Amino acid sequence: MSETAMPDWASIREEYEGRQFLPTVICRRHGISVAQLRYRREMEGWLSARARVPKQADLVARMLKVLDKQIRKLEAAVNEPIDKQANVLATQVKTLDKLIELGAAKPNVEPASRKDMTDLRAKLVKRMEQFKAR
Repeated sequence: MSETAMPDWASIREEYEGRQFLPTVICRRHGISVAQLRYRREMEGWLSARARVPKQADLVARMLKVLDKQIRKLEAAVNEPIDKQANVLATQVKTLDKLIELGAAKPNVEPASRKDMTDLRAKLVKRMEQFKAR
């Protein structure tokens, strides 16, 4: 890289956050100093090279916990209108579906059990009907 050319920070960030190269190698490839890399990383809030990238299974497990908490909240709210909480729950289920779909898009990875999702939906519908009947 010539002295007057600006570094391609988008590429540098992609290499850094994607852990494609060690930081020293990235600096050498792009003609920047370690201090410049550190400064840009800190100012723009880049994902640390040491940060653990969450795995698909971790995200799905966390989302299931969120759904469980929301269902418990719905069950406890006997005197409150449930429409808003039911809408939140529906949004969370869509998020879980998207996470599962993204996992299924990877090669050689089977999607999470659709039977489990069908059972969860059936339980949600049953509980919502119970609340509406109150």
